[in-house]
Amino acid sequence: MWDALPEECNVRVRAICEESKEVIYESVGHNVWTTTGREYSAMLKTYRGRVGGTLTPFRSDRIAYVGLGSGTQPESVDVTRLVEPIAFSGTTWLKEIDHNRTSFPDAGSRLAIRYVTTFSKDDFSGDRYISECGLFTDGHSVDFTVGGRQTTIADASLQAPVAYHTFAPIPKTPNISIELLWELRH
Repeated sequence: MWDALPEECNVRVRAICEESKEVIYESVGHNVWTTTGREYSAMLKTYRGRVGGTLTPFRSDRIAYVGLGSGTQPESVDVTRLVEPIAFSGTTWLKEIDHNRTSFPDAGSRLAIRYVTTFSKDDFSGDRYISECGLFTDGHSVDFTVGGRQTTIADASLQAPVAYHTFAPIPKTPNISIELLWELRH
């Protein structure tokens, strides 16, 4: 379904007409790894110390969510939130990545990880424009407790993405689904 991304790109956003299954819009670009993401990466790679003889990592949370918005800002390490977060299902803002579709696209190696998330035609009410997205872990935004991520629109302004991407506005109407592919390369 997803073909290879060009080397200089790692984010693809597609708007697909539900009736014809035709791709009506596609954006391919490169994200920025934010300061929050850089901190996450550094803390994930090391231990805090021993607790009762067992090494304890600084963080155990993993990338698990995508958030969409209708704003835009420079793709900079200084991004601390999406400008205009959009709830996709009632008051839910962050959508869990489809972990069953997570893959390692480099044949024979694990130097890249590919995440896929689909927002169905029914995920948003009314017509929207989508122009920004972010990757988020499942850790609480303050203490990184695994599974503690706040996923409601009320908490959206408190959520800093580990990666951010902005693009030309994509129309999202009730008959259009959005597929997002995000590839992290190491």
